[in-house]
Amino acid sequence: MNRSNFHFVYNKNVSDFLKSKGINFICVAIEPKSQKMFSLYYINSELQQALEEYKQYKN
Repeated sequence: MNRSNFHFVYNKNVSDFLKSKGINFICVAIEPKSQKMFSLYYINSELQQALEEYKQYKN
């Protein structure tokens, strides 16, 4: 596994949407340099489909 296997979400609305779809994050952390909070997800077809749905929902 490497960094390309993971998706970082810095937007709480996106993270909440993923949660509503039953997609759980691996962890929530703070990026040391920017001090911004993010949720970390493993990339799989379920996540990719939900992100596409969010894009459609947002527009």
